[in-house]
Amino acid sequence: MHRSIQWIAAEGCGHCVWPTAARTDFTGVPGARLNHSLQSDGAPVEKGPDRLNIQTFAGLRNWSLTLFALASADMSAQVTAFRMNDLDLRDPHVFVNLIGCRDVTDTPLVGFSVNGELQTSIQTDGDTPADGLLDLSNVFLFQPLDQSLTTNPFDSGDAACTAPLASTACSLFASSGLTGDAVLSSSAPCLEPIAAALHGYIPGVISANAPCFGSPVGTISLDLGGIAVPLQDAQIAATFVGNPAGSTVNGLMKGFLRESDADAVIIPATFPLIGGLPLSEILPGGDPPGPGVNCAVHSDIDLHNDVRGWWFYLNFTAPSVPLDFDPFASGFTHGFED
Repeated sequence: MHRSIQWIAAEGCGHCVWPTAARTDFTGVPGARLNHSLQSDGAPVEKGPDRLNIQTFAGLRNWSLTLFALASADMSAQVTAFRMNDLDLRDPHVFVNLIGCRDVTDTPLVGFSVNGELQTSIQTDGDTPADGLLDLSNVFLFQPLDQSLTTNPFDSGDAACTAPLASTACSLFASSGLTGDAVLSSSAPCLEPIAAALHGYIPGVISANAPCFGSPVGTISLDLGGIAVPLQDAQIAATFVGNPAGSTVNGLMKGFLRESDADAVIIPATFPLIGGLPLSEILPGGDPPGPGVNCAVHSDIDLHNDVRGWWFYLNFTAPSVPLDFDPFASGFTHGFED
């Protein structure tokens, strides 16, 4: 639940701000002798005997801090957050040409696999020097979570989540585009793969079975361990564990990568084996402009609305995590400094 508080300036403190609500009722504020000292938004406090005195200012300062702390606590209580702690690409697979054509989706080659890279990013702080944050945090929110309803307000995106994984807490949430109402089901699956778009890989794609949720559909940029993958008609879903849910399992992320987009995405040069290649060149059926072509003897190319590309399916698990709504860590400190 997103809530905002308007702010106005109080004369005598060029950087101090107070909530608009503070203009209405100050019953119980120590030394509150305002006599219309606070005007409409942006208007200066009048000089003269009615101006805001030091005692009133101190009382208002404490009152405003209390107000904001209560609002912050209420926002946190209204949001249930889940962070993906495991994410695996299940279809398509990634093939590279090195002493033969090799599937590096799960099986490491020269120390590299796609899913291994994903797990390392999700579960560790690999920065040098370490910044105290897990490198990749996909988070989704219910605002609030009420499993007795058929829809819940929903959002998903990236967050800054602390290391280590076992005690992680998240803040600085940034929405990705899957925003709106999630649909909850107590009987039917919430998301399943398109059977014709599967290619028989093992392990197979797991469906999100009831009791579950399905997110809104949208366009996202999937961070595949450092490779930005633009997905159309993307959606996530998962099975709730418990009521209220403490975690989700059988998570399924689905989205369509257009061939033209895959041709345009160049994998960062820092990646072993595949760095510098177009994304399409590591996907079966990929044939980007130039001499490169994917080495697999089969094709995973799908058609979606008569457009060539690949349906991406990833499975995940996501336990609930604390979400920090501390306003003082989010740029609202001005006006409260000593």
